[in-house]
Amino acid sequence: MLERGSPTAILIGRWGAALSLVAGSVLIGRLIRNFPYLLPNRLPGLVLYELGPALILAIAIGSAVALTQHGCGLPGIPARLALFTLFALVAGVTSLAIEFHTILQGSWL
Repeated sequence: MLERGSPTAILIGRWGAALSLVAGSVLIGRLIRNFPYLLPNRLPGLVLYELGPALILAIAIGSAVALTQHGCGLPGIPARLALFTLFALVAGVTSLAIEFHTILQGSWL
């Protein structure tokens, strides 16, 4: 059992929140791309459709790096940035694989 407020519990909480931010931003980006008709018309909707997913992901990765600032156990910001970028890539590929599974029928594996 983890004790409340122990360094291990804090570490797990920080990294869990950081990874949830990154995975959530990937899923929000997919929602923006899949449902463009829910966006406002004209230029604001176009900007959100084109730049929204990338901006959300960049903000989430920056927040995740900042959230895991202390006691992360990794050498520094570049390693954490690479880790969260890799996690975003895995989350994106997983969401695309689930979304297009019926079309691809496993032929891309």
